[in-house]
Amino acid sequence: MSKRQFFSQLSLVTLLTGLVLFLLLIFQPFSEYKLLSLATLLFFAVLAAAIYFPASNATKSNDKNTFTRLVMVFTFVKMFLVAGLVVGYHRLFAPANNLFLVPFFLTYIVFTVFETIYLSKMAKVKAP
Repeated sequence: MSKRQFFSQLSLVTLLTGLVLFLLLIFQPFSEYKLLSLATLLFFAVLAAAIYFPASNATKSNDKNTFTRLVMVFTFVKMFLVAGLVVGYHRLFAPANNLFLVPFFLTYIVFTVFETIYLSKMAKVKAP
């Protein structure tokens, strides 16, 4: 996957997810989570972009396991950061209910599917 393809697809996914979040945040129980939703959207977009470059380099490595190790480390770091964000938000802002999880995990699921698709495509690239 070329850099241009990746960033155009990332932009499209970010835009569509932002639109869905905007529509969800119109409804009263979710409207108080606008800042969290925007921060989550930006966080996952930046995280997806951050893994692209090392993953692209790993596909060019002669060591077949480099890409696999990178994806495993990225998955662990992402899980740690996601758990930290949820717990940190809950402790800092003490929301009245757990509805903040709906826009958060909606964004998480969309970007996880996107990352799985593009990393799968990248894994099929043969090293020179």
